[in-house]
Amino acid sequence: MREIKSKPSGVLDTSLNLDTLKAINTVSDRIIFIDKKGNIIGTSEKIWDRYPYLSIIKLYESLKKGKKEATAEFEDRGRNIKIKAKAFNEVYLLELEDITSDVYIEEFKKKIISTISHELKTPLTIVRGYVELLSLDAESDLTEKILNQIDKVINIVNSVSLLMKGQKGNFEPVDVKSVVSEITEQLKDKISLKDIKLEVEIDENIIVVAEKILFRQMIINLLDNAIKFTEKGKIGLKIYKKGNDIILEVNDTGRGIPEHIQPFIFEKFVKEKESPGLGIGLSLVKTIVKHHGWEIDFVSKTGEGTTFFVKMPAKS
Repeated sequence: MREIKSKPSGVLDTSLNLDTLKAINTVSDRIIFIDKKGNIIGTSEKIWDRYPYLSIIKLYESLKKGKKEATAEFEDRGRNIKIKAKAFNEVYLLELEDITSDVYIEEFKKKIISTISHELKTPLTIVRGYVELLSLDAESDLTEKILNQIDKVINIVNSVSLLMKGQKGNFEPVDVKSVVSEITEQLKDKISLKDIKLEVEIDENIIVVAEKILFRQMIINLLDNAIKFTEKGKIGLKIYKKGNDIILEVNDTGRGIPEHIQPFIFEKFVKEKESPGLGIGLSLVKTIVKHHGWEIDFVSKTGEGTTFFVKMPAKS
């Protein structure tokens, strides 16, 4: 397969006559017109003969059933290809895009995070062993607290590692108020150091079905992000029922997210130059949300603050 060129600007005129469609199919390696029977216009070839992949057949079938638009992805001779299809009167327009570099970058990012998780787990396990040895000489509440915190971090590392591999963990009913209570206790010193007021509002009897460790980490990351960019202001955490959904809302009076970064904030390693951290906190939040089948959105204004919304189905 020839390398697919980058997408040109402009809009195609889909009212073109048959001869023009044939000509486009002859010279273009990115645009393909097919008829209702799956024939590539101007040839005796079916689209699934040229690209013999199940995803192509499913795309064609969805268009044939009346769907106006559809997408598919497949790998062809070492290249990752994405197809966007649109249905018109008597033809289907297929736009091919080479996304090999995008797929490679995404896989590379996942490998980095997986490596970080692995490298963290080994020293944490060693430290835990040392603390257990110390506890033999001196039993104390402090030792128990240290062991508990180490175990929590190890569990987080394990869960994130599974998450990055696309594996499902243990979904269970989670008492939201109990989880939030643990989190606010954990973050209270960090909040106090920045002279921030944290306001928490949670409806009674809120239960969500989730991987508890990941749900907890999602809230921590959202709050930690708010703390990071707020000075002597307010942070709010609200969790409430709305119809058949539960809404988790984290708002702050911080500096807000610059407009040029907003479209990319959920991507790995995206952050402002002067910002601390690696830029994976919100990316992990988005991955956790997607993993659970939830939805996330945000509003932000520079100089006024940011609000994140996570929509989750209420436990039936």
